[in-house]
Amino acid sequence: MSLRTKIIQKLVHINESVFFYPKLKRFYKQNLKKGNINILDVGSNRGQSIDFFKKINKEINFDAFEPNKKLYTFLQSKYKTSANIKLHNLGVSNLKGELIFHENILDETSTFEELNLDSKYLEKKAKVLGVSVENIIVDNYKVDVIRLADFLNENSNKNYDVLKIDVEGHELQCLQGLFINDKDVLPIRFIQLESHNDDMYLNNNQHQEIENILYKNNFEKIAEIKHGFGDFTEIIFENKKYK
Repeated sequence: MSLRTKIIQKLVHINESVFFYPKLKRFYKQNLKKGNINILDVGSNRGQSIDFFKKINKEINFDAFEPNKKLYTFLQSKYKTSANIKLHNLGVSNLKGELIFHENILDETSTFEELNLDSKYLEKKAKVLGVSVENIIVDNYKVDVIRLADFLNENSNKNYDVLKIDVEGHELQCLQGLFINDKDVLPIRFIQLESHNDDMYLNNNQHQEIENILYKNNFEKIAEIKHGFGDFTEIIFENKKYK
């Protein structure tokens, strides 16, 4: 990673800590129960969400998924003494198998999705990073992926307070792999999704499909928190049948 990219990444994290995370903290302080809490973290990156929730409640248990092989190694080292954090070097989608993972020069925006090379937003982002649009992706490789429905079946003794999904345009596929049986009432109270309004990915127009699948499965939108930069927000849905 170049010095320029590291500086930009640092500025992004500072911006988030000032403008975004305090608002998110207020929501969960008001809505999460005390005591033992379980969280599914899909797209863990460098552990930002893990660190965020640990500040709210030290008793939180995590199942954390990160397909980026370098970041997974980083997370293993970072949390090697944390028995309550279980790391999975897997992607999450609507199938069990393999997908091509596109590692971005700014690793927060690595994805399974194809970039829209005609995107004005992508062009602007490339200029900020000091690279051409074609060089935004620095590596491509196969990653094992699972469906969340299968993971929940394998861990049927657990209820999850929060499912956080940050997968850069692959949110719909994650939800399709979660809601494979319309009759199931999921053991998940909140689903937190990152929602982009730019055209960086070829499949960027899936907002209505995402809301439809959540509404169909008894989840209701209860909060929307804008990030401090870019045209994207964090949307939180609550399971109205959660017990």
